[in-house]
This record gives sequence, C-alpha cells and structure tokens, in this order.
Amino acid sequence: MSKILIVDDDRHTTGVLEKALRRSGFQVITAESATEGINRLVEEQPDLVLLDLVLPDMRGLQALDEISRLSPETKVIIISAFPSIGDVVEAMKLGASDVLVKPFNVDELVSIVKKTLEEARLERRIEAKISDTVIKALSNPIRKRIAFYLLHAGVRRFSEIARSTEMDDPSKLSFHLRVLIDAGIVCKNRAGQYSLTGDGRAIVERLLLRLEEEV
Repeated sequence: MSKILIVDDDRHTTGVLEKALRRSGFQVITAESATEGINRLVEEQPDLVLLDLVLPDMRGLQALDEISRLSPETKVIIISAFPSIGDVVEAMKLGASDVLVKPFNVDELVSIVKKTLEEARLERRIEAKISDTVIKALSNPIRKRIAFYLLHAGVRRFSEIARSTEMDDPSKLSFHLRVLIDAGIVCKNRAGQYSLTGDGRAIVERLLLRLEEEV
C-alpha cells in the first residue's frame, strides 16, 4: 500500500483529499505545517507528498527543497490556489512532479497521484536493471553514441550506424554492437537491422535525463 503525506494547513482541503485517497486504497498521513511535514517525512518515509505552497511557518518552495534534499526518491505534487508562473517553474526545477491549482477535481488528483506513483515504480525498475554490465557497456563513448543514435533513429542497418558514428572499421563497429547486444541494450532482427530493446530504450532515456540534469 502506497503512503501519501498531505502537507496543508487548510483542514477542509486535507479532509477531502484524505477521504478520497483512503477510498482509493492509499495510506494517508497529514501535517499542517512545513516543519511538521518534514518531520513526518523522515519518520514515515511516504511514497508521495502533496505539498501546499502557502504554509504558516515556511514557504512551500523552501519546504520542497528540503524534502528533495532529505528524500530525493519521494515524489512531490504541489497544490496551491494562486501559484505564479515563477513558482511553477521553480517548483519543477526543485523536483516537483506536477503542480495542481486549487480548486481541483478530486478524482483527477487521485488519477494524477496514481500515475505519478506508477512512473516512480517504473523508474525504480529501470534503475534496478542498470547493472554493472550495462554501465560498462555505456561507459564507452562510441557505444554511448550508438545507443543515442538508435534511441532517436529507431531501427537501422549496420551501414547506417557506421555512417552515423563515423566508424570506418566494420570489425570495431561489430564488436561494439555485440557488447551492447550482450548487455541487453540492443537487439538485431532477422533482416540484420539493429534497434534498442524495450529495456535498452528505457535505460538510455534515463541516462539522457541524467545528463540533462547535470548540465
């Protein structure tokens, strides 16, 4: 059972959300201030936090920053009556999964919570598949270039990959493709064409996201 933490000083909103989430099978804990919410985060380790931007003791964005620092794997959805464009942009930069404007449709919110948690489960599954073999395979710049090319280009012939990666030695390209195949990142069909596997695509997309976050 997934655990949801609601951090909001509006008891009416909290009550409505708590009832809807419990009805959908979630375990719910609540807090009326950022300080209390952060303490509950540490104690309860929720899977997702619903965080109001306006709290009595701390700005919601400041609380979001602290939540991201203490528990980076915990998903956060911002709920606010009057978020500015600047607040929305800053919230997303700090790691918020979504920003919902009050008043909102409760059924829609529950649906977004379910979707966010499913995405989190998928991320954990992908992370678990990034084994030492996969890391070693993608640590080579040529193989990384091949993987990124196939991510965007789809199914491609050997000659097309050679042109894209500017590899003149077929034996070297064959070796790098074999390493990627052995790692489960790339597959070869009966027509001799290459593409990313399902897991390979997810892993390369995750790697690309990491690189963008580091920029």
